[in-house]
Amino acid sequence: MGPPPVVTGISPKEGPPGTRVTIRGEFLGTTATDLIGLKICGCECLLSAEWKSRNKIVARSGPCKGRGDIIVTTKSGGEGTSTVQFRGYHESIGPVKESAVWVEEAAPPSLPWGRRPMSPTAYTPPDPLGLSTEGEDSKFPEEELNELFPDGSGKLSDENFQPGWYLLEHHSNTSFEDLKAGMVFLQRKVEGQKEGQLSFLKANTGAVMDQLDRLVLLKNMYEDDQRKNGKEPLPSLQSAIEESITLADSLFSEILTRKENADKTREALSLLTRHKFLFQLPASIDKNIRKKEYDLVVNDYARVKNLFGNTDVKLFQKILAEIDRKIEDLKENLHNRMKTMPINVQEQTKYIRLLISLNWEGDAAWVAITTRKDYLMALMSKVKEHFKQKEEQESNEKGRRRKESEEGPWSAVRSAWCEAACGALASELHALWPLARRYFAGELAGEPGDPQRHTALKEMIIAAVEVFSDQMRSCLLSSGPSAGSAVAADVLRTRLLANLRSLRDAYDSLLKLDLPSQPLSIVEKVVFDYRVFGMTVFLQRAHKRVKALSETDSWKIKEFSDYGAITELPHLLESYLTDALSSIYKCVLSSGRRESALLVDGGEPLVVLRTHTQQILLAYVAVLQEIALQHDDQDFNSSSLSVALDQPLEESRGAQQKLLVAAADALYTRRVTLNNIAEKFTSFDFPSPTAALQATRDALSNLEASIAETYLEHKGDPLVGTIEPSMYMGRHTIHPDAIVDDARPYVYEIINNLIAVHAEVDSICGSSCSRYVRDISETVCEEVARLWSGARPVGRAAVFRARLETTLLRLACRDHLTRKAETYLAETLASIPTLETEEEKKRMERIIGDFKKRMELQLASLNCNIESV
Repeated sequence: MGPPPVVTGISPKEGPPGTRVTIRGEFLGTTATDLIGLKICGCECLLSAEWKSRNKIVARSGPCKGRGDIIVTTKSGGEGTSTVQFRGYHESIGPVKESAVWVEEAAPPSLPWGRRPMSPTAYTPPDPLGLSTEGEDSKFPEEELNELFPDGSGKLSDENFQPGWYLLEHHSNTSFEDLKAGMVFLQRKVEGQKEGQLSFLKANTGAVMDQLDRLVLLKNMYEDDQRKNGKEPLPSLQSAIEESITLADSLFSEILTRKENADKTREALSLLTRHKFLFQLPASIDKNIRKKEYDLVVNDYARVKNLFGNTDVKLFQKILAEIDRKIEDLKENLHNRMKTMPINVQEQTKYIRLLISLNWEGDAAWVAITTRKDYLMALMSKVKEHFKQKEEQESNEKGRRRKESEEGPWSAVRSAWCEAACGALASELHALWPLARRYFAGELAGEPGDPQRHTALKEMIIAAVEVFSDQMRSCLLSSGPSAGSAVAADVLRTRLLANLRSLRDAYDSLLKLDLPSQPLSIVEKVVFDYRVFGMTVFLQRAHKRVKALSETDSWKIKEFSDYGAITELPHLLESYLTDALSSIYKCVLSSGRRESALLVDGGEPLVVLRTHTQQILLAYVAVLQEIALQHDDQDFNSSSLSVALDQPLEESRGAQQKLLVAAADALYTRRVTLNNIAEKFTSFDFPSPTAALQATRDALSNLEASIAETYLEHKGDPLVGTIEPSMYMGRHTIHPDAIVDDARPYVYEIINNLIAVHAEVDSICGSSCSRYVRDISETVCEEVARLWSGARPVGRAAVFRARLETTLLRLACRDHLTRKAETYLAETLASIPTLETEEEKKRMERIIGDFKKRMELQLASLNCNIESV
């Protein structure tokens, strides 16, 4: 706040209304707009004020009377003070005085002979008391004098002169001592006049006598004339005078006519000169309107209303009526300009102030606010219709219909629509809201707006924001997240970021306006929902890509890991999920200014993320299951055991190998890929999907069990089915005394079949192949135990052979025997009688030793790469 204005000098110091006053002082305003108030003797004179500098202002005085201060008010310094005063007065109208009011001049009464009377000379007699009346500013009220002296007068020349009236009127403030001195002066003056008359007569006695003689002579002459001409000489004299007048008029009539015309012309010119401002104002208004200098029009109109607003002169009233018509037209023009959109706030504010200055009927500021609101609603509708038509035109072009339907909310048209709608909302609210705030603060109308309209304004803002919200949801969220699956990933991310940037720019612009919380929450909800929508799009895109793995040529061996031959599927699953998480992290995870966090505990977006993650992972399990378990039984007859990198399995191996590869992928996914995915969630600051990962592990474990069961069903059952025919084929019966030196062929057939199974599983599953060999070994042991339990050996040779074959089978499968298999064999050996002689025991040991040497390579290949799964 700067120093207050101080007025230290004025010129002139007095004058009638309309006097041009030059005001000087200090701190009279920094600029013309800083000057907001000017009062001269209490009358507002701001309209006529011209700010010249910080020390000078020129203005015209108002209809003030008496002395008063000059008060200057500025924005920077507030209300000021004055060290000088201006005296305003109202001039009396005389015959030679210019006047701002038309005076009807009545024709003066003419004497019979045509001469005009002369106005008496104003004469003010001196004060009889010899006292000065200067400085007597406070006069005694004339009304009270009339009440005190109803029939008296204060004029010395009047017959009803009252000394008391005179003293009260001229000497009401004179001291008693001065009055006594004036009385002494008056007495001396009277005595002097008496002495002067007597001495005058004494000194001029001869002259007086001579005058008396002449008076007697005049009397005698008058009596003689009366006797000659009668007692009434005036009619003849009047007749003579009238004849002279008629003769003079006839001689000078033309000259007098021209003189009267000249007088009228001079009076008209004088009138035009005195009131030139009024007569030229209609043309000046038209000129200023054409030049769009509306402030000058307002100032001139206020001035003419101040000077001639109450005139009774018909000519002036006619001109004022014409001016009023022009002002009404100007009001209508300003009103239309104020409502014509688009228009910037500065221009609209200017029109509002002009309408208020012209006393326009209605609330100009509120009309401007509602007009802007209507324009915003119409603009939003226009933006929507424009881009809808553009989208229809492009979709009707050849070859574009299918493309547009696939892109949906990710088309370039939708992005342009979003940007245009956001820009329209931000720009118009940046004009509407400050205008409304100035209106309710009283900066436009001079007084605060109707408080009841606060609710109406809030409803306007909410309605506009809701229309914007509905349009953005129709533009960006109407087609569902699945629409983004047909769009290229880079295009999807680019469009999503562009749309989100437009929405956030609009939201930030509304935050800067300090709008109420309700409309802000509506826009923030749109931004938040679009972020959730973008996250869902990326997840559903990954989901669709995972489901499509069963239709691609990704079923190829890419590498040999500790878990066997692995295809591209686990890596593709990890890649698709990583791409989705990366896109979510880069595009929608971060929150803007005053936006809610996307992934919070208990929030719906976190539930969506975990649900879609689980759906993606289970879809991957379904792909493995579809590839592994959908086959014909005859496909298991393939005997190819070759493994080639980057070669589709359909070309090189049968369903049994395909089944094992699926099992290897499931195991690798369960032990490696899911852990990598959990690490990816952590690296992107996402909450770990513990439930989804556990559900996927359970599903993969179930899938592995199903694969093992299927493999055992299709591979183990045929193998077990050959044991009984081979056991009873050829030499089933034996002589009791025969010497058994080796096992029958079925034992070697079982071992060779197990070696074949082990080789096939090991070529694909690696160290995890033991699970499948153990299952088949257990089935074999169960079948052997069943056969021996049904056919008990009789005789020493049969007993020896049974114990030998069971022992060799147990030796060959020692590393693949489960507890159940061990139990089967132990029970079988327990049911067979023991060897009785040392010779049989030694022979048994020798045969077993020979068996180990002879079958060393086979036993080594069968019992390698054992891992507990």
